[in-house]
Amino acid sequence: MITNQKGKKSLFITIIIILIYFSGCLTSTDGDGDTTKDSIVWGVLDSGSIYPLDVNHDNFWTLIPNIFNGLVDFDENFRIIPALAVSWNNPDSLTWRFSLRQGVKFHNGDLFNAHDVVYSFENYNSGVNSTLSDIVILDNYTIEFKTYEPYPGLLSRLAHTGIIYCRNVSEQSGMKSLIGTGPYRLKEYEIDNYTTLERFDEYWGEQSEIKTVTFRAIPDDEERLNALRSGDIDLAEYNIDDQIDQILNDVNITVVKFPPLSTYIIGFDMRQNNSYGYPDGQNPTADVRVRKAIYQAINISPLINGPFKDFAQPESQLFSPYIFGYNPEIERLPYNLSSARQLLADAGYPGGFNITLDCITEGFPYNAENCYMITQQLSQAGIHVIMNNLSMEEFNQKVIITKNTSMYLAGWGAISVDGGWFYDLFLRTEAEYLGFYNSGHYSNPEVDQLGASASHEMDPETRLQLLQEGFRIAFVDDVMLVPLFSQELLALTAKDIQLPPRADLRSVVKDITILS
Repeated sequence: MITNQKGKKSLFITIIIILIYFSGCLTSTDGDGDTTKDSIVWGVLDSGSIYPLDVNHDNFWTLIPNIFNGLVDFDENFRIIPALAVSWNNPDSLTWRFSLRQGVKFHNGDLFNAHDVVYSFENYNSGVNSTLSDIVILDNYTIEFKTYEPYPGLLSRLAHTGIIYCRNVSEQSGMKSLIGTGPYRLKEYEIDNYTTLERFDEYWGEQSEIKTVTFRAIPDDEERLNALRSGDIDLAEYNIDDQIDQILNDVNITVVKFPPLSTYIIGFDMRQNNSYGYPDGQNPTADVRVRKAIYQAINISPLINGPFKDFAQPESQLFSPYIFGYNPEIERLPYNLSSARQLLADAGYPGGFNITLDCITEGFPYNAENCYMITQQLSQAGIHVIMNNLSMEEFNQKVIITKNTSMYLAGWGAISVDGGWFYDLFLRTEAEYLGFYNSGHYSNPEVDQLGASASHEMDPETRLQLLQEGFRIAFVDDVMLVPLFSQELLALTAKDIQLPPRADLRSVVKDITILS
């Protein structure tokens, strides 16, 4: 998923809870007369993340994790944990058998069982369905997923997108009604303004101390920050800007840092002949020495300290250590301008060359700043870079769909805990769904073979070794991309709110604690 985020979903969407009729937060009084806060308000950037009538990409990070469960889930560290399935095993390499949780109620009072799982996957979870040959109900609380081929990444896919719908409600309404088994249910909403959830007291898991939560859209950054300072909201989604130093020194605001999952990279066209930018001549970036020279000519410190105000971490590969397949032995190449110039000379470009850098700059000023600084840095090695300023839509069409690019800068957000997803889409030679994000036409038979083996290897340790070796070849030997850094995302909270940062970036209300 391309992120180049503006503090938004792809990688991070927060919850907002608003008092619909009042400013500030609701309270209740216990038997001793003590006032206890039991309702919170969380301000978010845009209305898509609070759309209350259907499941969509935007609200998958805010409403959906609170309303629905899947068979499995991610914990705060991006590890797979039980949810509506209490356990699972593999009777053979093509079968996943799940034992389902008993006594679980949907928000309408219906009891959950295996028939709801079958209904959900037959009608809605198309991303997983393409891998399934059959779903077999052994009894009301035991179910088997049959796959066409061994599919070791299934649990990750289920945790990310495999939510379970109530079959009766869905059939009656003719739409994906937001009736789930989660800790909160839909209470009320105003389209493009707010959505309020209330605690579901018959939830199968641990009860949250928060009774109601309202997600409110406040698109204006200044208005959202002022609402937090005035006490009208309790949590705020935040775009890093020039106010960050002031916010860090505000004793009434807590800054919550989320694990970085959005990695910025530079990619290249690696075709020797018939390349996009050099159709009638030699393509410089087809030479690994040139790609390595570009790598070593970029000093990422000014990039991190500039547009991202030091809220980013250097990266050595396509994704961060939270992702299965990360290879800790891969290290960043050091910034070394002399080495870069020598590599260019060795490759036959002692005077450098001209190249175009595709950048998403429309609506993303920090991208524009980063791209500009990179062009200045590469010029010191003799490479003349022309910035091509694009909108998100233009970039997607040019770089992702038609793959007509010589060099590009992009941020990629993790949508899966499994590195096999990255491997298949970024590293594999283009074929059907493989290589969809392989915009540089990278192709290495050994990397392809390792990826093919990993995609069917059910033993986790063996599979990890396969992925790590493939990534080492691609990133170290072939330098098929230049990793830059991972952006750290932030949320702001009032001092009486404790928000544990989750590596999956989801807004899980039951995790929030109200401090006394």
